[in-house]
Amino acid sequence: MKWIIFDVDGVLIDVRESYDLATKLTVEYFLGLFEIKKRIKLDWIRKLRRKGAFGDDFKVSEALILFAIAGDVEGLIEEFPEGEGINWVRERFGIGLFNGSIERVFNTFYLGEHYPGRLFDFDGLWKREKPIVRAELLEMAKKRFKLGVITGRSALELELAEKLIGFHFEKAVTRELYVKPDPRAIWHLTRGEGGVYIGDTVNDELLVRNYREKYGADFKAIIVGRDVEDVNEAMETLLG
Repeated sequence: MKWIIFDVDGVLIDVRESYDLATKLTVEYFLGLFEIKKRIKLDWIRKLRRKGAFGDDFKVSEALILFAIAGDVEGLIEEFPEGEGINWVRERFGIGLFNGSIERVFNTFYLGEHYPGRLFDFDGLWKREKPIVRAELLEMAKKRFKLGVITGRSALELELAEKLIGFHFEKAVTRELYVKPDPRAIWHLTRGEGGVYIGDTVNDELLVRNYREKYGADFKAIIVGRDVEDVNEAMETLLG
C-alpha cells in the first residue's frame, strides 16, 4: 500500500459549526425569500449528506430548499435513496434552483471576508472549525506513505483547512478539478498505485467503489463512524 488519501470535512476537520451551519443559514435565507418560515435542523443536514452523493454543500442546500418548499423535509430525507444525488431531487420535483445563487449565499456565510463576491458582511463560519486529526500522525505517515486529499472544498477552502491542521498536502484534488464520486479523482493522484481512502459518507464509499470498477485497481475505503471512531484511530492502525 502506497497511498493514504483523506476526505477533509468530518474526517480531518470538525465542520459542525461551519459547513453545517452555513448550509442551515443558506437554506433558511432562500426560504425567507419565498416567505416560508422554516427552521432547518442540523441533524437533517448531516443525515442527508451522509446518505447522498452530492459532491458539495451547495447541492445539499438546494435539496433541502426544495424539500422545505414541498413541506416535508424529514419525510423526504427518509425517502431519499442512499447513494443518489441532486439529480434525483430535481427529477422528483421537476425543478432545479440556480446553483450560482446558492453558491454565492453559501460562500458569504462560510468564507465571509475571504469571499470577494459576498452579498453582505459576515464573520466567516470557517473560523469556527476545529482540527480532528493529530498533525504528528500526518508527519509520521508522510515518512512511510504518499499522502493526499480528495475534497469537495475549493482550493481556498483547503488552504484554510491546512492552516488549521498545521500540515500541507502536496497532492490534492479539490472541486475545481473533480467532484466525488468521480473515480478520476483517485486516479489523478495515484495513477493506479494501491492505497486507502479515509472518508465518512456514502459518497466516499462510492468514490472508492467507482474507482475499483473503472480502473480495476486495489484500493480500500475506511469509513469514519462505521469502521473506526475517527481518523486518528485509522492512522494509528495503518502505522502499526
